[in-house]
Amino acid sequence: MRLLTASKGLRSPQKPLISAIRCQHRSYNAAVIGGGITGLTAAWQLIQDRECSSVTIYEKSRRLGGWLQSETIPVEGGEVVFEYGPRTLRSAMPASLPLLYLVSNLGLFDELITTSKRSPAALNRYIYYPDHLVRLPTPDPDLSLMENARNIFRTITTEPLFEGFITGLLSEPNKPARPQEEWAIDESLAEFITRRFNRKIADNLVSAVMHGIYADNIDEMSAQAIMGPLRNLEDGGILFGLLIKSIMGKKTRSMDDFLAVDAVYKTPETMQRLDEINRVVKTASTFTFKRGTQQLVEGLTRALRASEKVRLVMDADILALDPPANRGHKLKIYTGIRGEESFDHVISAISAPAMARILDPQGQVKIDCDPEDEYRALWNSKKARHPKPNIGTVSGLHFFRHATTVMVVNLYYKTPNLLPVDGFGYLIPRSIPYEQNPECGLGVIFASASSSGESPVAPYPKVSQDSAPGTKITIMFGGHYWDGWKKQDYPDHKTAVRMAKDMLERHLGITEPPALVRTRLQENAIPKYKPPHIHQIYALSRWAKEEYHNRLVLVGNSFSGVGVGDCVRQGIMAATHGVGRHKLTATPRLESKDWCPWKEYNYQHWDLKGGVPTAPVRLFESDI
Repeated sequence: MRLLTASKGLRSPQKPLISAIRCQHRSYNAAVIGGGITGLTAAWQLIQDRECSSVTIYEKSRRLGGWLQSETIPVEGGEVVFEYGPRTLRSAMPASLPLLYLVSNLGLFDELITTSKRSPAALNRYIYYPDHLVRLPTPDPDLSLMENARNIFRTITTEPLFEGFITGLLSEPNKPARPQEEWAIDESLAEFITRRFNRKIADNLVSAVMHGIYADNIDEMSAQAIMGPLRNLEDGGILFGLLIKSIMGKKTRSMDDFLAVDAVYKTPETMQRLDEINRVVKTASTFTFKRGTQQLVEGLTRALRASEKVRLVMDADILALDPPANRGHKLKIYTGIRGEESFDHVISAISAPAMARILDPQGQVKIDCDPEDEYRALWNSKKARHPKPNIGTVSGLHFFRHATTVMVVNLYYKTPNLLPVDGFGYLIPRSIPYEQNPECGLGVIFASASSSGESPVAPYPKVSQDSAPGTKITIMFGGHYWDGWKKQDYPDHKTAVRMAKDMLERHLGITEPPALVRTRLQENAIPKYKPPHIHQIYALSRWAKEEYHNRLVLVGNSFSGVGVGDCVRQGIMAATHGVGRHKLTATPRLESKDWCPWKEYNYQHWDLKGGVPTAPVRLFESDI
């Protein structure tokens, strides 16, 4: 299997040894732009460093947490918790470990609700096609091997959803791999799945899954960024490669996950909880919090406000951030109220287009320009005697400017067990007939099931977010269907409620009026990962390192994952490797030697300081 690596051109020149030594022992101050989950995590990790003298957090709004927002609402018989952003957090080894360590560090581990891998919410996931719910084939632990095989075979051979599925799988091993010269060229998800399997699988299955995660169109999504592990198996056939890996007990892992596990600060209490944390990863499919995901934001906020190192600047109006004149100068942030402030390091944890506006407030850098051509044009122009030396970074940020808008509708019904099936919910593929989805629905979450489970602490009692009996449902509309819409085109509250009620009646037969409804339009909430996403990340990182002398760090959901766990990982990476404050060694700090996979890849020469802190080796094979 080929591994994705950064070319030599993407690495900054080696710094003199004396400079590196001084950097490790000199105190420094830092600024974090953005008070979402990535920025708060980065700030928290920074204050654990004794050499960090101060951290200033700039948040443009009056609340912290970004897209994480929960609301506890009193209703007849108790309370219900509505989520307007992420609601469940994926449990996986080792990707969720940095998040779980952070949760434990903040004293929130007892506040978790875990969903067992054997629960209906984990086992029963549906796709609506063409006019009814179809349960995705998953073995039922209560049935025998033969019964499970019979049920799965019946579903695949009789449901229209799986038309072309068997022929697509059987023909895949005989299809040629990409030519050697095309290996590094990205493609869309639709192109990849159609090329290796067929169009039906792309339209019916993959599009539905991507609606649930990215709310995006598979014709415009990067195959290498989203399905890199599968795409890298093409040489011998994807199915054959998966079979061999299964026999050998190998799994494709992300190097950044291991880097974050190694770098994240761990309190003594967390070290004592390692067995409980590992149990969550092994037995839970997802987890959340008793009062919603905003509890994580509140825990981080309390810890930051309690630190004398932290200064929170709300309603921040950052006007500009100029590159340093040379490697020894600090970065300067200009605000309308506080004026000029200087920092050794600045971590940007806001969206790429928002950061581009800060770095280029006059809009001098054209969208989709070639940085090399733009530099030459500016230097040759008589009108531009002193061009801004950050064209590469701004141009790179412009590539990540696209995002989808989603309308979230939360409904609460007084009647318990109102749903016709028990499970996590259902997704809607793009191939569904228009008359079955005129509202542009993306998916429906059976929120009562996903917000109840068991405590991660022995004796593992049953717990739930909601104290009131009833049924809670969440619907997502829009996404790529609304691309190009203007603000006045989006549905208002009344229209969104009508859309939700119509869809639930058509799909699930629910006619009971909801006792409580809340809607929230999340504009430009989920970044689009367009081809060639990975290449553009490394190119942007190279420009930012060069133009800002390794002092500007770029993280957030625009780059390396849209989930809460992804954002936490990036915050940890930014506040450790990104500011040059964590040194990789061949000796593990926590686990066995297998937890140092970088030792096989010439890690001594990796330059992770500044830019987008990500390993030059993205994926590798592991026994973990």
